[in-house]
Amino acid sequence: MIFTNYLKGVLSLAGKTFVILLIVFIFLELIQRSGILTKGINAVGKFIKFLGYKKESSAPLLAGIILGIIYGAGVIDDMIKKENIDKKQVLLVSVFLSMCHAIFEDTGLFLMLGASLFWITIPRILLAMIVTILVSQFIREKPAKQN
Repeated sequence: MIFTNYLKGVLSLAGKTFVILLIVFIFLELIQRSGILTKGINAVGKFIKFLGYKKESSAPLLAGIILGIIYGAGVIDDMIKKENIDKKQVLLVSVFLSMCHAIFEDTGLFLMLGASLFWITIPRILLAMIVTILVSQFIREKPAKQN
């Protein structure tokens, strides 16, 4: 009896998780094909300057926020290589994403378990922004080599 209830609970949670992830990935595919993703990257690029980011860091940052670290790792790595993003920007993206990744997916999963929308999003975002600003202030960019 206990095992049957446990199995039902696990399968129910797995099914809900699958549905949430499916919706997230369908949504991502739609926004990528519609061109909204490119507009989002440009908008994020303007917004994140005060955090110490350069515009070219917005694409990997947005990928990590939406996809998360595990699903977005390949995308993030590819974007960093293609955009030739410097080490400081890679560090800042990593700092932010270490605290605030997979916002849509995590929020959906935690809401399904009964968590408060405010407490699973706002503190995460604010903490990630504050720490990223502090790290950005403490790290100096290396001066360009002179020949």
